[in-house]
Amino acid sequence: MNYQDILGSCSETTVGQLVSRCPQTLAVFRKHVPEIEAHRLTTVDIVASIANVEPKRLCQELFDTVMEQTPIEELDTDLLLELILRGYDAGHLGKLPEIHRLARKIEAVHRANPEVPKGITLAVKKLEHTLTDHIKRENAYVLKRMKHDQPPRPETPIAQMNEEHSVIKRQLKKLRQMTCNYHAPESACRSWRRFYRELKALDFRLSEQIYLERDVLFPRFQF
Repeated sequence: MNYQDILGSCSETTVGQLVSRCPQTLAVFRKHVPEIEAHRLTTVDIVASIANVEPKRLCQELFDTVMEQTPIEELDTDLLLELILRGYDAGHLGKLPEIHRLARKIEAVHRANPEVPKGITLAVKKLEHTLTDHIKRENAYVLKRMKHDQPPRPETPIAQMNEEHSVIKRQLKKLRQMTCNYHAPESACRSWRRFYRELKALDFRLSEQIYLERDVLFPRFQF
């Protein structure tokens, strides 16, 4: 999980917004800027500039503090839904076309190289189709019905979503096998290595999201 998933964009989230959500973050801000109370409307990245620290370092400290106070399993349902929709789904849908283009390029340019996984483009395209369709159905028929902890409808297809999660996990497993756990060979060019890095990151994020939905969010609504 990235800190942006919980904190939001550090160029938009203000000190006051974050402290109101998690009062313990005030101590982190004070450590870097003792007079932080005068900067409640200041965004996190500007505070990092004032304190002369790397924005990523400050955001990570704030993220760690938030998660210590509220483990992911105890996050408010609406916050979990926002995290899934904006943090995960939007990221997947934005990255998949790029990953597919990289796969097609690698398989075309290096088709004579025996270390190129044969059929990798088709495997990525299948994952893209499966995930895109899954996200559309899940958002329309499941997640929207969970806002504000609404009582679940008997027809809410939670079991179907979990079956689709299993399909996605099998597709990810196949990609790991085809790419030797995303380990690029010595002969790999920069695009090839980038392709494996992006694919590995997608695998991690997808697995993380499936855990959040299957083991944290959905049990709150199952009969």
